[in-house]
Amino acid sequence: MNRKAGKQKKLMRWIAGPMAAAIVLGTVVAATPPLAGAKAYAASDYTIQFKVLNIKVNGQNMKVPGGISPDGDTYVGLRFLSDELGLTTTWDKKTKVVTVSSPTKTMTMINQSIEYKINGHQITGKPVVEMNNSTYLPLRFLLEQMGYEIGYSNKEQLVTITPIIENSLVLTNKRIDQSKPGKEFVIQYPQITGMSEPEAQAKINSFLEQEAEKYEQAGEDLYKEINDADVPKDGGLYYGVNYTITYNQNDRLSMHFDVAQYTGGAHGIYDMQSHTFDLKSGKEITLKEAAKNNSAYKHIINTEIKKQIKQRGYELLEPFESISDDQRFYLRGNAIIVYFSLYEYTPYALGIPEFSIPLDKF
Repeated sequence: MNRKAGKQKKLMRWIAGPMAAAIVLGTVVAATPPLAGAKAYAASDYTIQFKVLNIKVNGQNMKVPGGISPDGDTYVGLRFLSDELGLTTTWDKKTKVVTVSSPTKTMTMINQSIEYKINGHQITGKPVVEMNNSTYLPLRFLLEQMGYEIGYSNKEQLVTITPIIENSLVLTNKRIDQSKPGKEFVIQYPQITGMSEPEAQAKINSFLEQEAEKYEQAGEDLYKEINDADVPKDGGLYYGVNYTITYNQNDRLSMHFDVAQYTGGAHGIYDMQSHTFDLKSGKEITLKEAAKNNSAYKHIINTEIKKQIKQRGYELLEPFESISDDQRFYLRGNAIIVYFSLYEYTPYALGIPEFSIPLDKF
């Protein structure tokens, strides 16, 4: 067994089934989903530095009060969402719950918490910040969830916000919860209604449900292997599966399951498993198909990855030569995102490395 294969086997051994089978405004670099214990920030922990933002909406430039977080994320005021984007917003001063709604989506969030709910789907993101009697929200994270494309020109220091014409469908969240004291065990997965092709809809829903069942079995097997003596004194064991919808346009739906576990030690382990569906047929499309069936798709992607590795100054665990025949990917905006597992090429600290390949390259 070669070194890379050995690392992959060791990493993937903790999750059977589907895993083994298969921002600041700017460039995709790496995914590092939070693990258990990241429930909320203390009220005084997270602040933003006020800044007037240059934002372009529907071709109109405007100056918008906002701010920048310590991590470099752009924040906008709650009022901007209602006044300029037409979203319905509410703020409950007593409970500190913020609600942002469009005709098809409702997102709720609590001041200083990283937990959000969108149409019942629980996700994590940067916290809501209340300062000087005003509420500020993470711009990119929030608006991408609500169906907008966010762009940024570093030269002009300009944020562009463009509504996306999404597929005519409704995503409903399903949840499996086997949590017990000291052992968190939660799986979320989507189901679809409202598609124009009922057979394709049934095919995709069946696939996603079966994946969730495999993840559930993998979690059960994981906890069976843990002896009571191995349980951390403070509990805190975690096995969770969530999902992220990254593209919902032009009769394609792209997503990735986000799988994480913590069973003690210095840190947890996590990975992603992505799927991109053709909504007409219900079939999962290949990377070559996503790359417009360009016969040179591997060469194009390899060239881009090598260029980005050099630009980022990555010190690789082993040289990158080429993507695999079954290379994992997902769609986001006008790009294909190719990614690799922890330790596949980079150390744990860099997270899951992601490389954005513009579709106009193919």
